[in-house]
Amino acid sequence: MISPNRTELMWLALGLVWFFLASPLLIALSMRLGLWPQMSFWIALICFLVWVALTGIGLSLYSLRVAREMGMGGLAVVVIWIGLAILLAQGIMSAFRAGR
Repeated sequence: MISPNRTELMWLALGLVWFFLASPLLIALSMRLGLWPQMSFWIALICFLVWVALTGIGLSLYSLRVAREMGMGGLAVVVIWIGLAILLAQGIMSAFRAGR
């Protein structure tokens, strides 16, 4: 298995910092300010999407490097990550439709 390099780890670390430090603070602040529930929902959704973007960049960079260095076996890893991203997006969209 190929270890992640410094750039990929930096993006993953930024995602973790965002998810465990910044997001809870923003969500708590929105609750503290008494923003109505729909606004708090959008703030939480934006926090989630920023986390997905930060960690997604790290995972994408890692997956592309693995595919480049390992050939066809690495390509399978990239295809699996893309498939999981599509399933996650489909699940999120279904949850939004069910919530309406």
